[in-house]
Amino acid sequence: MNTINTFNPIELTDLNESTSISPKTHFADKNFVSELKTALDNISQIQIQANNEAKAFEMGDANISLNEVMVNMQKSSVSLQFGIQVRNKLVAAYQEIMNMNV
Repeated sequence: MNTINTFNPIELTDLNESTSISPKTHFADKNFVSELKTALDNISQIQIQANNEAKAFEMGDANISLNEVMVNMQKSSVSLQFGIQVRNKLVAAYQEIMNMNV
């Protein structure tokens, strides 16, 4: 009959000595405000590009097709609606935090 050693010795180590947890992660370099500004600038650029392509199509530019204009206008609309929903969630979270009893 084969016996299996089910009890292996476990070495106990101090977590502070064996692991070094750095409080600085790759997210620490980017703050929330800069990320929000970048997202808003991206939405703005999408809208500007879509409007410029629509104006160019209206002026008769042969390099721009109607389907490109419509797709880019829809992209700008979706990105704006997404930005509005993010803003609404942020405002709701802020109001909930302000209503908390401390």
